[in-house]
Amino acid sequence: MKKKFVLLSFLTIGTLALSACLFDSDEDGLSNWLSDQGLPDSYKVQTLSIEGLVPSKVEVNRDSTPLIMDSRVVLGNASNMSHEVAFEFLYKEKKDGFLKRFRSADTIGAYISLNLLTSFYNEKSIPVDLLPIKEDLKLNVSWSLRSGKNEDFLDSLYSITDSAWVKMLQSWEPDVVVDTTYSIKIKESDVQAKKKKNGKTQEADSRILFEMPGAFLDSFKTCKKYCYLEMRFSAPETENLYRFYSMDSKRQATLNLRAKSEGDSLYDLLMYTPYRMANVVVSNDCSDCLVLHGGVKDSMVFEYSAEPILKALSDFYGDEFPYKMGDGYDVRQAVVLAQLTFARDDSDSKSYLGLPIWVVASSFIDSSGKERRVQEGYKPNRQEIAESGHPNMVFYDGDSLTLQVTQGLRDFINRASNGAKLKFMVNLSFPQLQDNDSTYRTHIIQKDTVKKMVVYGDTVEMKLSKGDTSYVYLGHYDYARYDFSSMMQKPATLKLWLATKRGGDDE
Repeated sequence: MKKKFVLLSFLTIGTLALSACLFDSDEDGLSNWLSDQGLPDSYKVQTLSIEGLVPSKVEVNRDSTPLIMDSRVVLGNASNMSHEVAFEFLYKEKKDGFLKRFRSADTIGAYISLNLLTSFYNEKSIPVDLLPIKEDLKLNVSWSLRSGKNEDFLDSLYSITDSAWVKMLQSWEPDVVVDTTYSIKIKESDVQAKKKKNGKTQEADSRILFEMPGAFLDSFKTCKKYCYLEMRFSAPETENLYRFYSMDSKRQATLNLRAKSEGDSLYDLLMYTPYRMANVVVSNDCSDCLVLHGGVKDSMVFEYSAEPILKALSDFYGDEFPYKMGDGYDVRQAVVLAQLTFARDDSDSKSYLGLPIWVVASSFIDSSGKERRVQEGYKPNRQEIAESGHPNMVFYDGDSLTLQVTQGLRDFINRASNGAKLKFMVNLSFPQLQDNDSTYRTHIIQKDTVKKMVVYGDTVEMKLSKGDTSYVYLGHYDYARYDFSSMMQKPATLKLWLATKRGGDDE
C-alpha cells in the first residue's frame, strides 16, 4: 500500500563558508578522506547550505506480507499495529498409532506452548517496567486441517516454499474460528534464571500454555495418517505485546497432544514443533498518515525536485548546473558529505521502551541504467555527539533530525542532466543505548565509566566497569509509531561539503 503526500519546493540560499577541517575537527581527518577517495588532499572543501526545501512527493509503504519468524515472534497490539501469529504443522502418524488412541481415549487435550523471550524481558538497559503483566487475554483462535492417506500428500506440502506460504496466508480462510480467554500472570521471576542446588544454572519456566478448545479436539480426531494443520492466534483487545521464542531455539513453540483412557495412570503425550511460523501484521493507522512503525517492514520514500538544489549550486559556483556536455557526468566537485536536517516533532508519536531510535536512510542511485537502493554510510561527528548525542534519532532530546544522504547527492549531481531527482528512503531501526558514543558499534570498556542518556528529557545514568561490553544499540526492536506529518510540512535544510576540482581560489 502506498500513500502519497505532495508539496511544492522553494529555496533560500544559506550562508557560504570555507572549511579547513571536515566534521571531525582535524585536518588529518579530511586529508585521509580525500586520499581514500582518490583526490589530492590539496583540494579545498567548501560548504553550501540550501534552506527551505520541502519534498515534491512522499510515499509510505506498508508491506502487509507476513514475516517468517525463525527465532522470535510477537503477539498483541502496539502503536496502532496488531500482530497475529500463524503456525503450520505437518503431522505423520507413526507406528505407535497415537492418533488411533487419541480418537478412542476417554480424556483428550491439546495446547500450544509458547516461551517468553527471556533475553528481552531480562534486559536491564530498558528504562521502563515491562513486568509484571496480569490480564484476561482474549484470544481469537482459528484453524484449518487437511489430511491424506499416502506419502504424496505430505511431499506436496514439503514442496511449498516460504514465499508461497506467506502469500497463501494473505488470503487464508480458516475452517473454524473460536474466541477464548486465558488468565495471564507473568512476574519478573518467571523469566529470570534460577539456581539449582548443585550450583548449575537452570532457566526459569517462562512458558505460557494456550489450551485448545473442544472444537479443535474434534477437528483433530478427523486426521488420517498424514495431517496438515494451519492455525492463527490474534489478540485484538490486549494492550500488551507479548514476545516469544519461535522455532530455532531450544525453547521453541510446540503443539502438545495428550490422550488418556480409563484405567491408565499416565497420559499418552505427543509434542510437535511447527514446520513454519509467521507474524501477520495489520496496520490500524489512517490511510493517508505519514507514519512509520518500528519492527515491521514500513518504509517512507522522499523525492526532492532538482531545480532548487541545482540553482543553489549554479549561484554558488557562478556557472550552469547541471553539466550537459560529453557523457553528462558532472565531475567539477566531489560531495564529501551531505546532510538533510528536518524540524522534528515527537508529540504525535509513541515509543514503548523509552529509548531513542535510529532513523536509517538509504538512497536510490543509478547502477548501469537501473535504479538501486543503497544504505547510506554514517560518518559520526565525534565532538557534536559527545555534546548533544547522535543527530539521526527520534524520541530524543532536541528538535531536529539530521540524515546523511551523501551517496544520494553524489549520484544526483552526476545524473541531474538526465532529469534525476534526489530520492531516498527511511526506516526506523533499533533503539539506541549509547547516545553519546561515537563509535556507533559494540565495544569493550577500557576504564570504569558512567554513561548518560536522555530519555524523554530525563537523564539516566548507566555504570560500566572496565572489561564490560558496551552495547551501542538494543538487540530488540521497539514496535514504536513515528508520525512524520508535521515534519514534512516544515522546510528542511540541505548542507553540502564540497571538495572542489576547479583549481585556485579565484575560480
